[in-house]
Amino acid sequence: MVNITRILCPIDFSEFSRHALDYAAGIARWYGARITTLHVVPLEPVTPPTGSGLYPPLALTPDDLQQYREELTTCAGVGGVDAVDIEVAQGSVSGEIVRFANELPADLLVMGTHGRSGFDRLMLGSVTEKVLRKVSCPVLTVPAHAPDDIPAPIFRRVLCAVDFSPPSLVALALAQSIAGEAAANLCVMHVLEPVSVFDPVVAVGSESAVTVDDARREARDRLDRLVRDDTRAFTDVQEVVASGKAYREILRAASEQRSDLIVLGAHGTRLGLPAFGSTTNQVVRQATCPVLTVRG
Repeated sequence: MVNITRILCPIDFSEFSRHALDYAAGIARWYGARITTLHVVPLEPVTPPTGSGLYPPLALTPDDLQQYREELTTCAGVGGVDAVDIEVAQGSVSGEIVRFANELPADLLVMGTHGRSGFDRLMLGSVTEKVLRKVSCPVLTVPAHAPDDIPAPIFRRVLCAVDFSPPSLVALALAQSIAGEAAANLCVMHVLEPVSVFDPVVAVGSESAVTVDDARREARDRLDRLVRDDTRAFTDVQEVVASGKAYREILRAASEQRSDLIVLGAHGTRLGLPAFGSTTNQVVRQATCPVLTVRG
């Protein structure tokens, strides 16, 4: 069972972040959770026209902070949020979001994929991608074109892509819980990526390769074993094995099935650096429905 009691939703007062708040509110109502809305005022020093020295960073007065809190309260009221806390911080936007997520601690972080500047400058190029690389809790990213009509339960057609890595197995467990609680349709998917477009084999390890047909059968058997019996009892489960570029196949399947949630595992660290897999990155960037990324 999913236990969501505290949701963090960063707000930059754009229509995109307000839309993310709508989703946060829907999830909060479904799980009886409390929402913390957070606005971060960027703390950035300014270089003078002469290029010498820096002006001191802007410091917010108590009146400034109160105005931000009042605006956040208005946003929460419009979003129909009942149990809500209002927070305003100053500093690095992504850094403060991660700090609040860790200190609450948040069970779920909900944020838009676009910021104030909308389509001209994807927020994923800065804030959202940095948060996805650093935060430890699950993150629900809400794209600009996500449906405005949010039903209850919110998620009725869930697609979970599994590459059998530890993060993807954690993601599958969460997807099964979400689908089971909502009696939603659940599609569990694995994508085989051929070594090349000219060679019908799929590498499965450093020392062996198998035909696509063999790999399909093995992957389908593994998916079948991973889906719990209690999930099948309450959920219509479909297992799909596709071939091609992983993110393209995931997006295609989500479009064809009209999925309203994609669940993916976000890979951990590599060589001491935060890693955010290319597949997950592309899906989050291009999906038309919300994407839930989960760390192992």
